[in-house]
Amino acid sequence: MNFNNNHRYSGSMAEGFMSKVYGWMCVGLSVTAAVSYYLSPDVNPQLLNSLKHSLPIMIGVLIASVGLIMYMSWNYANLSYTTLSVMFITFCALEGIALAPLLSFYTGASVFYVFLIAATMFAVMAVYGWLTNADLSSMGNILFMGMIGLMVANIINMFVRSSGFDLVISSVGVGIFAMLTAYDVQRLKQYSHSVMASPDEAGKFALMGALGLFLNMINMFIYLLRLFGEERKK
Repeated sequence: MNFNNNHRYSGSMAEGFMSKVYGWMCVGLSVTAAVSYYLSPDVNPQLLNSLKHSLPIMIGVLIASVGLIMYMSWNYANLSYTTLSVMFITFCALEGIALAPLLSFYTGASVFYVFLIAATMFAVMAVYGWLTNADLSSMGNILFMGMIGLMVANIINMFVRSSGFDLVISSVGVGIFAMLTAYDVQRLKQYSHSVMASPDEAGKFALMGALGLFLNMINMFIYLLRLFGEERKK
């Protein structure tokens, strides 16, 4: 009886922790969507046009985004929960700025539908990662090497500009970030039991978990958009 009670308590703690993770992830996606919408051609075409033709600003956004991720990843243990929260929201806003020029090439309807597809795929893989009894830890190195390969392939295709190669890259990208979602959810589930002992640490770890899942979702969405997005008529 005590074993069953402990098992249920442990399960409820893990579910509570994951609720925080998904809650922060939804906040991040909402911020990114709001910023991208504000910079959309239907709302602020002049501001978007200025953004598209300002290389220094876009480089600055990229550097700031990467810098924030690195700083949060390396120093989150020394940062307060409030500071980490502000940095997370700032990063999501920067992602909205970075995404706006890309989204402007596609119709609003196709962006919406592709996002629904990405959200559905994310949900399915997250449930799989939570429920599966298979150990996904061995996939970590493979998925990391896959992401490195994707980066190299994207750089090569910037010069080759092959639509067929882009199709392959996008298809592989969807697969990698879908599996990475399942991997990350299982890892967070395993870690949840130890971090729930400290509310402040649990909150910070939930934020970092949300950041990882947020990036998986955004990347899956981008690759799906490259596959199925309908371009605006010029």
